[in-house]
Amino acid sequence: MTIVEVLTPLLGSWQGVNKLRLLPTDEYQESTACATVSVTAQHLVTIAYTWADGGKPQDGLFLLGGTSDPNGATAVWVDSFHSAPAWMTLPGDIGGDGLIRLVGSYGAPTGPDWGWQVHIAPGTDGWSITMHNVVPGEAPYQAVETTFDRRGDC
Repeated sequence: MTIVEVLTPLLGSWQGVNKLRLLPTDEYQESTACATVSVTAQHLVTIAYTWADGGKPQDGLFLLGGTSDPNGATAVWVDSFHSAPAWMTLPGDIGGDGLIRLVGSYGAPTGPDWGWQVHIAPGTDGWSITMHNVVPGEAPYQAVETTFDRRGDC
């Protein structure tokens, strides 16, 4: 399936809940999240989203496309909190279940690069984005979980 075929059921506006924690021992902090999913240039999908960190508004954007591999996926991602001021390129794949799995890395101030594992999971009544932080020498841990449904406009 192409990225557009997988994500077409998600087109439109969504509202949900964003959960964020910086460390695996931290409690999740919740905020309202909103997302708009659109097709652009006929072969790409954008996911524009908002959330808050301690009451401070944040926003982000995924631009998702395919690759020469029929199950391949790729994304460009920028988020005012997680990746700013630069964007991150995330290669990945589309599973038979429609789960989009993306991976990327970013430079740490000292030592080896850290990374992200981003999963976009379409569902019948809603969908989710989960993000696992990949710390060198440690097991990845879930830092973000955002779930969306059609309960209203943001």
